[in-house]
Order: sequence, then structure tokens, then C-alpha cells
Amino acid sequence: HDDAVFTAPEDLGPIYPCTALAVFRILESFQLSLNAKTESPQRLFEGKTMTIINRSEVLGLPLATMLSNQGASMYSIDINSILQFMPVGEVRIRREQATKTMEECVRQSSAVITGVPSQSFRVPTEWISENATLINVATESNFEEDEVAELPGVTYVPHVGRVTVAALEHNLCLLHQNYHRDKSK
Repeated sequence: HDDAVFTAPEDLGPIYPCTALAVFRILESFQLSLNAKTESPQRLFEGKTMTIINRSEVLGLPLATMLSNQGASMYSIDINSILQFMPVGEVRIRREQATKTMEECVRQSSAVITGVPSQSFRVPTEWISENATLINVATESNFEEDEVAELPGVTYVPHVGRVTVAALEHNLCLLHQNYHRDKSK
């Protein structure tokens, strides 16, 4: 449940896939630094639109769910369809209705996360809005790095590996604490 995603003193909280948790933490750190300057919304990503180009069970689906639980409207794109995860927990299939293209989703997004394992896939730079956050999870960059570096206000995260290792360590600590807490009862 969304209010106790990472901070639950009694219940140590759920275990999330490490890469999805890493990307969430990166976005959370950027958002918290922005919210420090303004009044913070009730949910961390309230009113934000984000796109993830990957719908795997270890990255795309859990991340879209985690971010929508924190108020974001999420576009989840794979090779076959576009799903929209709404902040109220509703999932809409967009490709069947042909109401959005990948280009429209990316242009509307304040954050674009990619995890396409292909050397040939790139998000066209002209689709990216000013001040967007771009996170590349794939081994190969899904962005033209030299071009996005020139875009006004764009934050580009080329790799998430070290944060993913930290997320793994976090999950291991939670599992260890849960295991030993149950044995002491």
C-alpha cells in the first residue's frame, strides 16, 4: 500500500524488485529536492506524468505501479501496446483505443525511464521536454547522450547499477530483519 512503501517502523515493508526500487529512489531523491523549495503534495509524484519504455515483471510493471501509487500518471510502453496506470489504481489500455502514441507519451512526460535491451533503440531527442528527467536502465543507452546533454534543464541518469546494488542490500536487510523478528516471537 502506497503510504508505507518504504517507511514502516513496525512492518518492515514490502520487498520490491531491485532495479525498480533503484529507479524509484532516484526519482524520489530528485522530487524531494524539488519539494524542499515548495509545499510538498500529499503523494510524492502527485500530478506528474511519466513514461517507462519497458514492461518487464522486474522493472516496468512494478515501477509503473509504485509511481502511480504515489500520484503519477504512468505510461507503460512495450512493443505491443501502451498501458496507462492512473493514480487511482486504474489501468487503461491505450494502444487499442489509438489515443496515444509513444511520441505523445514521451512529450507529455516529466520523466522518461527506458530499459530496452537493444543497441538500435533510441528515444528521439526532439520528443523530450525541457526539464525532463531521463533514466537509462538498459546496458546500451536508449538516448543520444550528446544531444540530451544540450537540452535545457534535462537531468540524465545513464546508469542505475550502483543504486540497484544498494536496493538489493536494502532488500536483504529487510529480509534478514523479518526472518529474525519472526524467530524471536
